[in-house]
Amino acid sequence: MPLIPLPALLALALVLAAAVAASRRRLALEWAALVVGLAAVLAGWLPPAEALAGFSNPATLTVAAMFVISTALVRTGGLAPIERLLGRLRLEKGWQQLLLLALVVGPLSAVISNTAVVAMFIPVVERWSRRLGISAAQLLMPLSFITVLAGVGTVLGTSSTLVASGISEELGYGRFGLLQFTPLALAVYGPGVVLLSWLAPKVLVPLGLPPEDHLESDYGLQGYLTELRVSPRSPLVGESLESTLLQHSFDVRVLALIRQGEWFSLPLSNRRIEVGDLLVVRAAPAQVLALREDEGLDLPDEQVPLRGDGASGEPRGLCLVEALIPPESGLIGQTVMETRFAQRFNAVVLAIRRGRDLLRSRLGQVELRMGDALLLQTPQPSLRGLQVSRDLLLVDTADIPEDRRDRLPWAVGLTLGALSLSLWRSDAVVVWLLLAVIGLMIARVLTTQEVYAAIRWDVVLLLAALLPLTTLLSHSGADEWLVAQLGLISAHTPPYGLMVGLYLITALLTEVMANQAAVALMLPIGLGLSQSLGLNPGATMAVVTFAASHSFLTPIGYQTNAMVFAVGNYRFWDFLRLGLPLTAGLCLLTPALALRFFP
Repeated sequence: MPLIPLPALLALALVLAAAVAASRRRLALEWAALVVGLAAVLAGWLPPAEALAGFSNPATLTVAAMFVISTALVRTGGLAPIERLLGRLRLEKGWQQLLLLALVVGPLSAVISNTAVVAMFIPVVERWSRRLGISAAQLLMPLSFITVLAGVGTVLGTSSTLVASGISEELGYGRFGLLQFTPLALAVYGPGVVLLSWLAPKVLVPLGLPPEDHLESDYGLQGYLTELRVSPRSPLVGESLESTLLQHSFDVRVLALIRQGEWFSLPLSNRRIEVGDLLVVRAAPAQVLALREDEGLDLPDEQVPLRGDGASGEPRGLCLVEALIPPESGLIGQTVMETRFAQRFNAVVLAIRRGRDLLRSRLGQVELRMGDALLLQTPQPSLRGLQVSRDLLLVDTADIPEDRRDRLPWAVGLTLGALSLSLWRSDAVVVWLLLAVIGLMIARVLTTQEVYAAIRWDVVLLLAALLPLTTLLSHSGADEWLVAQLGLISAHTPPYGLMVGLYLITALLTEVMANQAAVALMLPIGLGLSQSLGLNPGATMAVVTFAASHSFLTPIGYQTNAMVFAVGNYRFWDFLRLGLPLTAGLCLLTPALALRFFP
């Protein structure tokens, strides 16, 4: 076996170090990839223009434009007709429900970022599951998997396809056409959905708890929400809540103050406490006893409803809502206290659900993660602010009116126009999408500030930083050395076996690193290997791109899986139980079809 050249060894070590740093959360993957490119410049392996070429790559701008278009469709109520359709159909069998979901969600996921589709459909599926009388867990994981299967339908459905298209162009194979892999994607999507519809009802039915009517029960907070009356002996009388340090000395959160039947909701920090006031608090039973002894707060003779009755026509009380931490949230990595959550959103975090784990104490010290589900207490007028925040995704927004439905024709028309023009000239996809974004602003569908806020800049930076890694591996000779080693190993392997191996390695890599990183690493190697063995490069590109997108084994391998993890109340093992047979089936099916479509 020939020794690896020193530049190739150093380049591979640099890429590996970045992957390890990202996996251990020392540095976000997009910044770790950027560090590799900058280090390559300092080492003299890449000129600065090539190291930063990803920022001007059409794939990067295409992803940014798709985030804006997805946001426009959501803000204008584009899903309302779909939700009405689901509401009218009361299918009793699980496989029927999943096939209908696949018919509705699949076409959208092929032309819109599947991350955006899952964000749009989580509230829809939650409400649909309640109408069907089943647990949302039976539909949410399949929702994520369906969007993953459909995302490779066009070059626009997932960012891994756009990365693969950019790498293909850099290596001299040209950019992908808009519908280059659509026939193959349809051939894989059909059996994949059938297999999923057969497996999911068997695997997920044990998770099917009856849907709760009250979020308090769902989060196990019956014993944590209570009312305490301020007695004459209380040292809190005459003090403001902020000055008493009540919420810092005890693990409690004051949610509202009731004085002579009148509700006072957030913010309460400067309100003075009087004898007879009723404090609505979140506290464990042990803390209630401590508050009685130390602060003179007693349990009242009659409990007051947690939420106001609204009899006067104004929402006097508080609302309980559930919100997710989406992938683009600026709250990720910060504790509830560091974010100043109550002041920022006029809402109190009552509990956090992370998969099967329920966090209900010391919430101020909990570091928020992507996919966390938060139970929030907030005045109803504050719901609008929560709905439009990019840092939170409300799970149920049925009672919040949309304010831009009159702009729906513009959003749909510009989206369809851009896609139609892309079919005419697929080499100018980014031009049509950017023109659509400009049209959305001119038609006042979105403001300029909302356009900037809609873009997931972490994904844009990741794409821009990953694309030059292909050039680095090529210039250092690392790709040639890897291809040579793999060529020796697979010299007597039939093409189908080679493609199965490429699929399996890429699918496993995408579970431990971003799907974009997996395709950036494996596609140049796969193309070099197929060239040395005389295989059609189209088959290799299809297998690696599909495998990088087909992430079903863990909730952390793909963003859509992480988004449904908490709200579906899943365990880590649940993904493996459903994802392993699905991955095994696609590992055998996709290479066979790819070799048939690209002989």
